[in-house]
Amino acid sequence: MRNRQSSRYSMSPPVEIQPNIGLDSDVRHSVVDMLNHTLANEVVLSVKTRSAKWNICGTRSFDLQILFKAQYQQLNHISDKIAERARMLGGTAIGSLNEFIRLTRLAEQPGIVPDILQLLADHEISIRLLREDVRKCNEDYEDEGTFELLVSVMRLHEKMAWRLRSYIQPETNQRQHKVA
Repeated sequence: MRNRQSSRYSMSPPVEIQPNIGLDSDVRHSVVDMLNHTLANEVVLSVKTRSAKWNICGTRSFDLQILFKAQYQQLNHISDKIAERARMLGGTAIGSLNEFIRLTRLAEQPGIVPDILQLLADHEISIRLLREDVRKCNEDYEDEGTFELLVSVMRLHEKMAWRLRSYIQPETNQRQHKVA
């Protein structure tokens, strides 16, 4: 009897329950679109960072492998948070390589292994894009939840960029500190 009831329920068409969280449907769809572009950026930058780790060589390669690994793990965590937010808003988080490449706002350069300067440039592009998306969430969409998420993601990119800059110019920073 129980199996019969279960199959009867599974034959019902699925009912999609949209979030009733104080954001209009149009706003939620616009924010989910923004989040999917941001998700694509995070995934592409994670792959680039992983490629840099895999292909690094030279005297400081061990230190850079540790730095790059920490950063792509952080980028993967950020991607999860962004995808979760898209789902919270009733949307679908993109998940195919084709979608990531199509929606990213970062330049993809097949066949080129990114170096630390290219990764730094991508983080700085991400920061600028996030800053604009943060403004839109706050002023245009009045979505405080996504606003707070994107601010935290922007701060993480600022920290990752700072670490890359610090690694590039360690001697310069030490000299400036001694002079001051």
